Amino acid sequence: MQKNKAALSLAAVFIIASVLSSCTPAVKTPGTPETPEAQVPVTKDDISLYYPLKVGNEWIYDGEGNEYASYTQKVTYSKDNKFQVMIDNGGTRSANIYAVKDDALVHTYIEGEVYDEKNVLDMEENFDETIIKLPIEVGNKWVSSENSYEIIDINASVTVPAGTFQDCIVIKEVYKDKTAYRNYYIKKGVGLVKSEYKTNDGFTVSSLLKSYKLVDEQ
Repeated sequence: MQKNKAALSLAAVFIIASVLSSCTPAVKTPGTPETPEAQVPVTKDDISLYYPLKVGNEWIYDGEGNEYASYTQKVTYSKDNKFQVMIDNGGTRSANIYAVKDDALVHTYIEGEVYDEKNVLDMEENFDETIIKLPIEVGNKWVSSENSYEIIDINASVTVPAGTFQDCIVIKEVYKDKTAYRNYYIKKGVGLVKSEYKTNDGFTVSSLLKSYKLVDEQ
């Protein structure tokens, strides 16, 4: 059973405003109460934007290094916070469920050899892999399915057949036996644009985004 993962992207923008009013320090009048600084509310990032799951969304990937590295994935059903994604790599077609949680995107179900359009969203979970986890910042680490994950970049530029994508996040997955790792390049609002599997002896398999279709929000 061929397992392919998907997951999705970050646009990181820092706005720095600097205002210089005078070189003379302000004079505080004795007895004048200090005005407390206004509290700026912190907006929590939306994990779902990194893997835009909406029924009808579809991504097509070209592969390098392995015949099954080329594949398509399409969102076919949704229910509450769960989404069914069909992945077809030419060798098998699998049904997958992804759950969007407050701080993570979790792959909760996988079933191979699914060649009809059945809905599996009510199936019992048989998988538990955290694909993306907040906060989206360099150094964020987690362990899932005995593999280690770390966000190693949030401003990567990636060129694939679908175009050049700026400000991608890069998640590095190191397999538990430490003989191989995989980098996922994710663009916020688009999804996975590139994945690259490498072994310690130099063998490389890549999947590169060729085209994609995102259904407009109603």
